[in-house]
Amino acid sequence: MFQAIERTVSGLDCTALINQFGGGPVHEGQQDRWRSQNLPTQSILVPAGVSTHWHYTGPVDFVVFYFLGGESEITARLELLAESRGQPLSFSDQLTGAAAQQLVSELYKGGGADQPYMSRLAMLMLEQSYRLLTTPGSLNISPRHAHFWRLQAVLNTIHQNLAGDLSVEALASCAGISPAHFRRLFREAVGMPVHRYVLSTRLEQARRLLTLSEMPIAHIAQECGFSSQSHLTLSFRTIHAVTPAQFRTRLASGRR
Repeated sequence: MFQAIERTVSGLDCTALINQFGGGPVHEGQQDRWRSQNLPTQSILVPAGVSTHWHYTGPVDFVVFYFLGGESEITARLELLAESRGQPLSFSDQLTGAAAQQLVSELYKGGGADQPYMSRLAMLMLEQSYRLLTTPGSLNISPRHAHFWRLQAVLNTIHQNLAGDLSVEALASCAGISPAHFRRLFREAVGMPVHRYVLSTRLEQARRLLTLSEMPIAHIAQECGFSSQSHLTLSFRTIHAVTPAQFRTRLASGRR
């Protein structure tokens, strides 16, 4: 999570794949000469040795996968592709983003993570990234993102006010447009319905609190905007196949 406005990263010793999960828009490059505009569900492949400059408009949730060399043929191909282009390559793909998010979910399990499953997810994520980056026309940001700036305040509201009123009507009012227009615009820009994005964000925060704090589960439910602990439990089990209590117990077992 970055809340600074500007951040410069010197060239890394290895290639990196960045996947953005949530938050506001992120621009890479220099003012008025942006090399990429990154949004939730977008990814960016950064070649080794290429410095980057990032501009943030608010908190951002993302993951970085580093290519340490010698892993597989697909990582080698991605490294060569990145090196040949000589600059960050941005693309948008829900399958890549979903695989990245599931990898992070497994990592949260610590010692209980399913390593073979993670290997398959990683291969899927990398293969899909390579296919998109080598398919003509796939690097262009879809025109649907041209209106994303209108949703910046909405995304900030969601991430900073999880316990508040995040109904379609309230968020549409925040965006200054009708609920019907807001529903269409949000789905086109983010790739999912409003209610699903809100639920996903609340569950992600609940998972963080379960992992990083000893806060009672009932308090976590309240903090994340769930109507009750049972509501959190049902939603969490639907996504993760375990209850919040079981998730926390597995984490504790994996750390011993």
